[in-house]
Amino acid sequence: MLDLSRQEFHRAQYRARRPGWRPAGEVFNARLEPLLTPGARALDAGCGRFGVLGRFRDRVALAVGVDADFLSLRENLILPLRAQARLEALPFPADTFDLILCTWVIEHLLEPERVFQEIARVLRSGGHFLLLTPNARHPLIALGRWIPPRLRPALVQRLYGRAPQDTFPVFYRANTPGKLRRLLHAVGLRETAWFEIEDPTYLAFHPLLFALAALYERLTAWPPFRGWRIHLVGLFQKA
Repeated sequence: MLDLSRQEFHRAQYRARRPGWRPAGEVFNARLEPLLTPGARALDAGCGRFGVLGRFRDRVALAVGVDADFLSLRENLILPLRAQARLEALPFPADTFDLILCTWVIEHLLEPERVFQEIARVLRSGGHFLLLTPNARHPLIALGRWIPPRLRPALVQRLYGRAPQDTFPVFYRANTPGKLRRLLHAVGLRETAWFEIEDPTYLAFHPLLFALAALYERLTAWPPFRGWRIHLVGLFQKA
């Protein structure tokens, strides 16, 4: 099993080979830090059992989590303010939040266009939307889409140690660099930062697999393979 601690060990190895490389979580946090201001009203869209915003709730004026899954919300003890709702119909007035976070959620959306419209609606003018999601073009993600849904929770638990209740259906309806950016631009969100991030550690079950994954990531630096890295991080601002 490739649990998080083992994966972090291999990330440290890869970082030593690739000076300057940072995994997606670090890139995300670097963009988040300047947005955590004392007067900010922030929303974690799809917060689940853990989310991101809960760790920073004391650094903003208001920290709210929203998720469609009630059991996940009930177990989320780090965010004191939580609401059960679909992201396609957020239960907040327009122009409520200065900051909206969305981590590991976009791949699960059935109607991403409607979700992005709602995010733009509840975001204040000048507010920021920060996202982290997989890239559906990456071969590992493409291969995973062929796994029958009924087998996916058990397989993910066996390979990565993730609890079955934390594995939800994936659709990847907005998860390519081009489509994701087009949909966000269409609802009035202006791109201020964009990153496509390599990470070969998802195949660090065996040294040979890890070496092959690292070789693939090096190929994605070439123009014909750009847009095929595994993680997407984007920062957008409401005009």
